[in-house]
Amino acid sequence: MSLRRIEASSLADLAYERLTEALLAGELAPGDRLVQDVLALRLGISRTPLREALQRMEREGTIRAAGGRGYVVPELTRADIGHLYEVREAVEGHAARLVATRATSAVDDIEAALHHLSGAAGPSGRDAFQANRLAHRAVVEAAGNPFLLELFDDLWGRSVTLQAWGDYYASVHPGIDLVTDHADVLAALRSGDPDRAGAVMVEHVREGLTRHHDHRTPAAGVAQELGG
Repeated sequence: MSLRRIEASSLADLAYERLTEALLAGELAPGDRLVQDVLALRLGISRTPLREALQRMEREGTIRAAGGRGYVVPELTRADIGHLYEVREAVEGHAARLVATRATSAVDDIEAALHHLSGAAGPSGRDAFQANRLAHRAVVEAAGNPFLLELFDDLWGRSVTLQAWGDYYASVHPGIDLVTDHADVLAALRSGDPDRAGAVMVEHVREGLTRHHDHRTPAAGVAQELGG
């Protein structure tokens, strides 16, 4: 269970990590209320580092204040997910254009990374999310632009991204074959045509958006209070 007790230093960062892991594992779901006293007890830390972690998540839009009852995990709207994918199109589409202008050895490295990630990925939604994130990161990293990579890491590191992807993979993704899933992207990168590579990557990202919109989360019952 990802909400295990914390035994190390940097408690605020570790609390943030535990809570975002819980989003991916489905332990925190839209409508859940997060009460600081309950969470502090569950994690085995004081309220001060926990408050810092929750405030960070609030800034990122994953949770929102709920008056005297702490925080609540909000529902992600179609607009939220659409905005997320718009930025992905810009960052990853441009990265693909840059990779297409580089030596084919760069694409060989990307394909090798996809094979490795597919073999190492576990069966959980969190494993699938991390493997897919690293697969797309390999493309951006191969573009050779450190600022573009920083934008990618910031986007994929946000809790709202984890919530969106965690919900999707935990519900409908039984396994992952990154090489097959990205075959069209690899072929476009090898073509040496930046326009084709950028267009194929954008289309690949948009297919992910379509899957999100088609995905229907089973109706949740009454919102729960974490630990209650």
